[in-house]
Amino acid sequence: MDYENPLTENMMTEKLYAIRDVAEMTGVKPVTLRAWQRRYHLVQPQRTEKGHRLYSQEDIATIRTIQGWLAKGVSIGKVSALLSGSESIIDTLANHGSELLEQEQLLQALVDLNKGKAESTIATVLKEYPLEIVEQQFVFPVIDTLERVKGPLRSLQKGLFQALMISKLSSIIEAENKAATKGKCLCVNLDPTSSILAWLWFVGKVEAGYNLTILDGVEDLTALVDHDALANYQQVALFANRALTEQQVQALRKLRISLGDKLSLSDVVARLHHSLD
Repeated sequence: MDYENPLTENMMTEKLYAIRDVAEMTGVKPVTLRAWQRRYHLVQPQRTEKGHRLYSQEDIATIRTIQGWLAKGVSIGKVSALLSGSESIIDTLANHGSELLEQEQLLQALVDLNKGKAESTIATVLKEYPLEIVEQQFVFPVIDTLERVKGPLRSLQKGLFQALMISKLSSIIEAENKAATKGKCLCVNLDPTSSILAWLWFVGKVEAGYNLTILDGVEDLTALVDHDALANYQQVALFANRALTEQQVQALRKLRISLGDKLSLSDVVARLHHSLD
C-alpha cells in the first residue's frame, strides 16, 4: 500500500512505501529494516503523523546497495562507513571473507555449550541480516564446520545449534503469521524432523506474506494427495534437501496435477524432479 504524508510538500510529491511493502520488494524483513535504522542509522525513512515509517525510492535504492555489500561479505557494522565514503569498498573487502564474523562467536559458544551466548548470537544475526545472507554466510559455514568436528563432541555441538535455531525460527514464524496478507500456506518437510534448512525455507514463506501450517518430518505424502483440507490453502510448499523416494515422486506428480501453480517446491526437489509428466 502506498502512502502520502501531508506534513511536507516534498512528501506529497514523491511515492512512498510502507515498511511491509518495502520488505516484500527487497526481501529484507521489517525487523531487519528497523535494526538497520535504530542501531546502524543506515536508512532513515520519513514518518507519518502516527509514526509509521515511509520509504522513498532513494531509501529503497540504499537498501539494495546494502544488500549488495552484504552479499560480498561486508559485515553490517561496516556498511555505514561505506555509505558515508569514509572507507572504500576495496579496503573493506580486503578485511572480510565470505562468512559473517558472528559465526566464529557462535562456534566458540557451541564449543563451550554456552546456550546464552549462542542464543544471543543467533538472534542478532537473524535480526540484522536478510535471510539469504543468514543462510549463505552464517548457517551453511557453521554446518560445514560442525561436520568436521571429530569425535562425540560433534553431536553435542550440532544438537545445541539445531535446538537453538529451530526455537528461534519457530518464534519468527509465529510472530510473522499474525501479519500474513497472502493467505495460508501448508509447509511440508520431507526431511527428518527439525531440519534447519527446511525451517529456514519456511521462514522465507512467512516473510513472503503467508500464514504457515507446518508438517514436520513427513515421510508418506499419499494421504495428502486427495485431502479435503488442501482447498483451504493458497499454497502448498514441499521441502526436501535430497532426492525423493519413488513413492514420494508419485504423490508429488499427483499433487502437481491437482494443485498446479499452488504447489511450491524447494530448490533441490525442483532441480532433481523438474519433469513430473
